[in-house]
Amino acid sequence: MFGAHDAPAQASRARQPGRAPVIDDRHWQDLADRTEDALAKGDFGAAERLGQELVKEGLRVFGAGHANAAASYSLLGSALFRQGKYAGAETQFRRALEIYERRSGADSVNVASALNNLALVLERVGDFAGAEVLLRRSHRILDIKLGPGHPDTATTLSNLGRVLDSQGKLGAAVGSAGASEDTQQLVAQAEALVAKGRYREAETVHHRVLAIHERTLGPEHPTTATSLSNLGNVFYLQGKFADAERVHRRALAIREKVLGPDHPDTATSLNNLANVLMEQGKDQQLALAEQRARAASGQVVQSGTEIETLYRRALSIQESSLGPDHPALATTLNNLSALLDQQGKHAESEPLQRRALAILEKGLGPLHPNTASTLTTLAVSLDRQGKLVEAEQTYRRAVETSRRAGNPRTLLLNSSRLGYALAKRGRYREALPFYREAIETLDLLYVSTRGLSEETRAAFLGQYGNIYLETIKLLLRLHRQDAKGGYDRQVLEVASRNQSRVFTELMRQADVAKFSSEPEFLDLRGRRNALQDRIDTLRQSLVTVAPDHPDAEARRTELSSQLAVSAEELGRIEEDLWKTYPRFMELTNPRPVTVEQLQRQLLREGEVLLTYVLLPQEIVVFAVTRNRLRMVTRPLKREDVAQRVYLVRRAIDKVARGESVLLLRQIAPDLLHSLYRDLVAPVAGLLAGREKVIVVGDGPLHTIPFALFVVRYGAAEQKAFQLARDRSDGSAAHPFLAEYAQLDYLGNAFRFAYLPSLSALVSQRLYPKPRVGRTRDLVAFANPDFTPRAATGSKIAASTAAMLDALGIGGSGRDGVPIIPALRETAVEAEQIAAILGGSNTIYTENRAQETAAKFGELKAARYVLFATHGFLGGEFLPAAEVLPEGAAAHVPRARRRSLAQPSLALTLVGDLRGEDGILTMKEVIEDIELNADLVALSACNTAGESAKANNGEGFAGLTRAFMFAGARSLLVSHWSVDNLSTLALMTATFRNVRRGAGVLSAVSDAERALLGASYSSGSYRFSRGHPFFWAPFVYVGD
Repeated sequence: MFGAHDAPAQASRARQPGRAPVIDDRHWQDLADRTEDALAKGDFGAAERLGQELVKEGLRVFGAGHANAAASYSLLGSALFRQGKYAGAETQFRRALEIYERRSGADSVNVASALNNLALVLERVGDFAGAEVLLRRSHRILDIKLGPGHPDTATTLSNLGRVLDSQGKLGAAVGSAGASEDTQQLVAQAEALVAKGRYREAETVHHRVLAIHERTLGPEHPTTATSLSNLGNVFYLQGKFADAERVHRRALAIREKVLGPDHPDTATSLNNLANVLMEQGKDQQLALAEQRARAASGQVVQSGTEIETLYRRALSIQESSLGPDHPALATTLNNLSALLDQQGKHAESEPLQRRALAILEKGLGPLHPNTASTLTTLAVSLDRQGKLVEAEQTYRRAVETSRRAGNPRTLLLNSSRLGYALAKRGRYREALPFYREAIETLDLLYVSTRGLSEETRAAFLGQYGNIYLETIKLLLRLHRQDAKGGYDRQVLEVASRNQSRVFTELMRQADVAKFSSEPEFLDLRGRRNALQDRIDTLRQSLVTVAPDHPDAEARRTELSSQLAVSAEELGRIEEDLWKTYPRFMELTNPRPVTVEQLQRQLLREGEVLLTYVLLPQEIVVFAVTRNRLRMVTRPLKREDVAQRVYLVRRAIDKVARGESVLLLRQIAPDLLHSLYRDLVAPVAGLLAGREKVIVVGDGPLHTIPFALFVVRYGAAEQKAFQLARDRSDGSAAHPFLAEYAQLDYLGNAFRFAYLPSLSALVSQRLYPKPRVGRTRDLVAFANPDFTPRAATGSKIAASTAAMLDALGIGGSGRDGVPIIPALRETAVEAEQIAAILGGSNTIYTENRAQETAAKFGELKAARYVLFATHGFLGGEFLPAAEVLPEGAAAHVPRARRRSLAQPSLALTLVGDLRGEDGILTMKEVIEDIELNADLVALSACNTAGESAKANNGEGFAGLTRAFMFAGARSLLVSHWSVDNLSTLALMTATFRNVRRGAGVLSAVSDAERALLGASYSSGSYRFSRGHPFFWAPFVYVGD
């Protein structure tokens, strides 16, 4: 889509030395000028004819080995390339390369230019591995001869980045072009950012390029139009369709005026504009007057809608300027057919799809990704028309093409489409293998997105993640048909794949860093990466075997054999990595968790696992013990469960923000009972007689403690509850909220341990982090300093303020400084816990409670760790947010900044922070914190919970899994803020129970039960702590 770098470069012409030419080359010079002029005008057919004459004249005048003969071949190759005649273009570029290598040496600039041209051909036909080899060589030459800052070097580097991206080597190629004003370097930088999914930064660079071109070339120059087109494409990738429409309309107007209405670049702008209008649903009927005006101006008007008119006009231009067999023509045919298909005009769209398919099969071969994608488009159209037999045949052909080509993206699309088509007809068993192939491929593709921004990776899952849910729904249908077929086990396995995937990249990066000094690990990882690259190369070579090659079938057989050998060797190396470095493999290549693994390796006697899948129209409840499995489906919408959790959290959040405690009466016991009835009661038989319940939630279920569910709330319980409420008057005998203390809570019967995912249970029990010597009983952080003081000059730095604003922390004081409530009472909490534990303790408070102390202090040596501070999860968590530089916050919309916020803990925020910002993020916990603790207590505001509005569970899963990865065996975290005395009572009781020898889970549960029977005074009134608000916020996470 970015046309600035994908046209072949032209070599300079050689002149005869001396005062006068020895031979008459004027006709050759004239032909060369006319060929270049035709290329510039987009008249590629004329350029080809002139180029053929040019080659003949060059050979006659200069001879076969002259540099100008090579220049002739290059110009002819360019004309053929622009028409999609790639085989001919390749021949001409190879001839030019041969001459330059012989005349100028293997490391000349002309050789680099010829290598770049030839690589562009290989890229177009899908031979990305071959293109990579040529571009790497070209870049090495230019880097030495012209330097890294030269525009030609930047262009080649950009091309290399694009080719690596096409091979799935995402983000592996390119760096920044710095602050140069050279527009070629800037465009190369922007393309590199796009390849990494960093669209917002690419947009900024393209704005800069556009400003330079408008200033230096003028607002209506063709190059300015190209800059507009590039900017519009980046807008499109970000979903900023209104902005994209605006700039594409301007680019189109410039090209129509300057290049003419029939130029190929004009056709490109027509396509771009039509695509943007399609995304916005702006397929508006043209007014009759507009249709007449366009017809009078010579435009093709075959439709009364703007989008269709744009596509048809682009098609007409391409047919006349590029010829009937150009691959670009196939793209426009596909676009137009998709529009017609959407309009229900299947009889018109199908012939266009068949024609596009024929062009691609002829020009690019049957295994090219574009060919496979077009097969899919055709199959969908046939399916919609009810041509079921042919649609299925076409789907199967598309799947087989994708398999043979080794193209995971088209395989994912085609397998899932075929599975869906079969399932729609009730052929569930036939559909299942294709859905399973799709989710295996999706797992592979997600791993390959490493290096992209986490926002882009989350968007990737948003686009394709529904395949997990579709597979689960299919398995549920099969289970209803055959309850003993083992489909319930398969549902749980698929569900385990889809838990907490947005955090794997951060953990993968951290774990690689921690193993990076071990030679054995580096050797295995290096061999693994080399084999993965070889497999990618073999797959690309298999795709690009020319259809008319005399030994095509033998070549494919040979490549397939090499591919099988490499895959087998890769399997052996990965098994070695699993044996020696399982934590690394669990993160880089996580295996699904199976019922067999849970029952044979993971679960212990007396334990039961509850895990959930919340589908749009039903929920799935699993209960697993060492010898039993039960799966139950309930006809409840995910939205209904989320709404109930929201209603519980809404009242709690109001009180946590300082509103009246009596608002807690809004939480009705029948609401808490309904959660038990639908989420636990269906599998209550498996809980009987067991004490420990491990819960792996889904979405909003991560944000509520199961201990507060009410088991029974019949007529007798309702009468007793109402009677106790009527009697409550705030006295010592009848405190307010006492009616809640007598309810039959699920937490009275069971001890609950929570985990963010099933794979976290695998990590904890199969691959525990080795324990090292511990020299501290407790390391605590409490009462950090949040308050700026003008007298001492301590203030909140701009970068810290930006991070706080991104997290949505606090209000604003004078001068826009965030207001963070002080936590003076937490110092008392830390001191009392230290006194209970005894031994060797370190407590960091006030200005000493710094981020540097957490990263580089004594945490690794502590048996118990306490963070008694504010914790924040953000409203709509997306991981891997970049820390905004000084002054940058003002230029980013607040909603956007908050969407990038990571779960975090606030440490000291003012004064000399020694290079840190005072916000300990999830990413920093993973990368910089080393723990060996039996328990990490996050005694803070909102360290596990999320706002009622954002109850998606991502923050809980992220922050808890981060601390577990860092080495915490278990955590104690809070779902909401609670009063200081309740927190102090629960935390000190927990550590007192631990000091007496209780296990951590028992210690927490017993402390909660004790608190349930307590009360407190506020003014002249007495309040019961029997309401779950007081005793239920803290949950135990871990093993």
